[in-house]
Amino acid sequence: MRQNRKRKAFIKGRGTNIRRQEPASAARSALAAIATILAVSIVAGVFFGFKHLHAIWAEQCVITDVSRQVKIETGSQVKPGIILSGFGLTNGANLAEIDFSAHREELLGRIPNIKALSVRRLLPDGVSIVVTEREPIARLGIKNDKTPTGRVVDEEGVVFMRRVGTLSLPVIREGRAPGTQAGKRLSGRARAALRLLALCREDEFSSFNILEVDLSAHDSLMVVLSNYQRVRIAWDGMDDDSPYAGHDSLVRQLSELQKAMKTGIGSRAVVWNAMLPGRICADTKEPIP
Repeated sequence: MRQNRKRKAFIKGRGTNIRRQEPASAARSALAAIATILAVSIVAGVFFGFKHLHAIWAEQCVITDVSRQVKIETGSQVKPGIILSGFGLTNGANLAEIDFSAHREELLGRIPNIKALSVRRLLPDGVSIVVTEREPIARLGIKNDKTPTGRVVDEEGVVFMRRVGTLSLPVIREGRAPGTQAGKRLSGRARAALRLLALCREDEFSSFNILEVDLSAHDSLMVVLSNYQRVRIAWDGMDDDSPYAGHDSLVRQLSELQKAMKTGIGSRAVVWNAMLPGRICADTKEPIP
């Protein structure tokens, strides 16, 4: 009997404890709900506050006067209007909504004449764009075709179009039409011809005064000088497209050729043969005494 009474008392006590815990649990649930509501309210407030501030900022970035707010520095070939159009810079456009990086990459890929393009935002409502144009060092033509193609190439080997102010440049004559097209880079034998011309622009070898480089021979380049002497030249690494491939070998060949041209047979030579390292030969108009 005593055990039964103890068991009933224990069960009664447990029930009392459970009932006493119910108000505390409800309070905790209410506090959690309030905390959740406050957190949501804070996040919403921050979001709408940021959105409002962004709208205020965006209003200050609208272009109302292109000539005042947009500064473009470019060369003679790429007109400012092309740059304005490429970036969508017109009255009413919002600078905050323009993806300058994407437009920059698109213009560089579409216009080979552009070597570099830098964009600088002048906060809040201005932008400055500087265009660096490629400068040609040679024209490109086709063998046995004297018709100007308008194609030129810069020292990096990039082909682009330019007709004005290029007639004094030497010509690289490719074997077959249409040749390397604008936007592409020279490779193989054409790249070798470009390296030769670039080196002969330096003071050390500027006396060669090259008029033309013909690529049609399978084992060499045929060079026409300003005095109409011709040079058949080859060097180790000539057909390697790496930037400095064969540079030292070419320098040695040109140095040896330069020395030979200063000898007694120099003025009488018609064709120079500079195909073998360290060995320069000449065909002359008259027998050598």
